[in-house]
Amino acid sequence: MDGKMPGQKRHSAATAAALLNRYQCPTPFHAVRARFMGSIVSPVQGRSPIHAVQELWGGELPPFDSMDDLNHLLAVLMDGLWNRLTVHQTVSKPFKLTPVEVEQTREGVHHYALVRKQEIDGFVDGLFGPHEDLDLPASAHGGLDTLGQIRAMLTGAIDLLDDAGKPASPDDLSGLAENLKALQPILEQEMNIVILACTRARRQLLADTGWSKPMVH
Repeated sequence: MDGKMPGQKRHSAATAAALLNRYQCPTPFHAVRARFMGSIVSPVQGRSPIHAVQELWGGELPPFDSMDDLNHLLAVLMDGLWNRLTVHQTVSKPFKLTPVEVEQTREGVHHYALVRKQEIDGFVDGLFGPHEDLDLPASAHGGLDTLGQIRAMLTGAIDLLDDAGKPASPDDLSGLAENLKALQPILEQEMNIVILACTRARRQLLADTGWSKPMVH
């Protein structure tokens, strides 16, 4: 249950993003989405949305003037983002990365590569939580391996663009931008392979333990 009254307007992702900005969340919003998605399907037992929210600030929530402010933040994040992301655990509603335009400049291509790298990091961090290793389905391992390879490519592009001693012509930047954009459908495909595999594993675990409460708050 999400606790909303009939006819009450739901919070939006934009409202969640604005509230994160208000509390100076160090995790960029695109990475928050990916981290929440990883947390939702995480096989880590006892992992709650509160843990995922705390991790956005490095493990501790920011200071609040009142408990009402804290409860408002949690309500907006759960309703405006977490609960909306829970639908992406089926083949028919795959998870999508945040849309990002690529400006054909050194800074623009760098920004695009950084956003995609942060989304991979957020997704994996959400999935694993505080653990270094997890017992994951074989198909999830395959997806994570591919995500790791793409992350290495993005890191290489970021390092290259950070090096002022290596000039990049407009044609070079255009070609790099196109190559990086071509990675998006692969990234989404592999993330969804992991999502579906972990969702099936979680549901089987819940069935085996006789607990079927959904991860919606």
